[in-house]
Amino acid sequence: MAAPRRRWTPTLLVVVVALMINLPVVHGFYLDQRLSASGVEQVARVEAHRESGGGHFLQYAVDGTSYTANVEQDVYEDAVRTGEIGVRVLPGDSGVHRVDGEVTSRLGLVITLAADAALALMLYLLWRFRGRLRPQLRLVATQDVERCPPGSVLDRIAGDRYVVCGEVLEIGDGELVLDLGDRRVQVLLDGHANPVGHQQPAKATGRMVG
Repeated sequence: MAAPRRRWTPTLLVVVVALMINLPVVHGFYLDQRLSASGVEQVARVEAHRESGGGHFLQYAVDGTSYTANVEQDVYEDAVRTGEIGVRVLPGDSGVHRVDGEVTSRLGLVITLAADAALALMLYLLWRFRGRLRPQLRLVATQDVERCPPGSVLDRIAGDRYVVCGEVLEIGDGELVLDLGDRRVQVLLDGHANPVGHQQPAKATGRMVG
């Protein structure tokens, strides 16, 4: 059972959540670019109008479907007077359109950026404390610790016997701690030798006791 295969699971989860959060903003930007490049100008009939909370709202119809938009005051007054308002419509999809003088809100973008910042912080914490996210294991060595190629390994040999490979994170009196990336393993030497130094890859074989 190789530890690196599990190391990326939290990261992939964060990436998927980030895609889900940012997809509406990216899709909206894509449609806005298409509208700017391929949209056609039309005149929409104003069906109703109202002023509320400092906003100027118009209800208008595009291809028989009613929509409501908050527009600038001068555009609102002109639309109320004439009963019409200009819109830019994407051919074949009248639901994608932009009203002249429409007042847009940046709240959605602000919320998305805040969520992205929170996810970035979560990703940093996952990376920074990846070795502490899972309970530390304890292995009682049954032979001397050996040097090994870099990499993380946590393999079961038989029963409670395991072979563990990781970077030496700590060296203590009769013990050492190996960093496997997504977890740590405390190796109790039990009288066996450890010739491997700090921050060097080491291999320990023994009984898993916790």
